[in-house]
Amino acid sequence: MITSWLSSYRTYCLSVIGVHVLLFTFFFPVVVFYTVFVTITFYFFFCWCNLVHEIEESNRNHLLELIQTCNNEQTRSILCYELYLHDQNSIAGDRAFNGHGI
Repeated sequence: MITSWLSSYRTYCLSVIGVHVLLFTFFFPVVVFYTVFVTITFYFFFCWCNLVHEIEESNRNHLLELIQTCNNEQTRSILCYELYLHDQNSIAGDRAFNGHGI
């Protein structure tokens, strides 16, 4: 009995909320449009930044792995320079080394 009451109460609440959203959208379409547009835009920007960050971290980790497994000193020097350039031009900005690790 409680389950059926909760189910009907949930349906009632969702229908009341839906009617209010439809009325608000009918009377203030510009507010709803800009609210939805800004929210979706921020979400896409967050996804884009997250993708770029993952790509850069993957590239950095790959360079570090190549430096560790390299046997030739000249190649290791070139890879270290590539890592230096990557750190200078990453999305996080200049990653200057400091002794504190902060």
